[in-house]
Amino acid sequence: MRSLRFSKFFGWFFVFLSVACISLCLETQTASAQATPEATLTEFYKWYLHEFRLERYPKHTAAKVNAAISSRLRSWFKSKEGREWDADYFIDAQDWDPKWETHIQTSKAVINGDRADVRVILGPQVKSTNSMSPHTLRIKLVMEKGGWKIDHINGY
Repeated sequence: MRSLRFSKFFGWFFVFLSVACISLCLETQTASAQATPEATLTEFYKWYLHEFRLERYPKHTAAKVNAAISSRLRSWFKSKEGREWDADYFIDAQDWDPKWETHIQTSKAVINGDRADVRVILGPQVKSTNSMSPHTLRIKLVMEKGGWKIDHINGY
């Protein structure tokens, strides 16, 4: 009787331990995949352009924006030049195309230590009449506090 309880206990313990290990491995893989510069930018632009579509134009002081930008860029926004910038910094334009929200592509990041360079293409690849697509951005990121942060954006 005792050995039956003992083996039942270890059977359940083994099942629990296996499930815990599998969950931990999946979480680690997911966190690693989300930690790439490409994933960081895709997630940011999906949120940012969705806010535009809902006419909730995010300010650079919004919590989600603050979490996505480097300390250097945060300081620049507070400078005279940053305060007087006459376009939306993150799309490098004054106007935007609603198609951008559903068409976000990134190039493979060129990583050099704690810096990365990525091209983001917003909108369909085929230029059509009255369209602002495709719109290409060159984005520089830096690794800060364990994550990739937007540091500089140049439009093409």
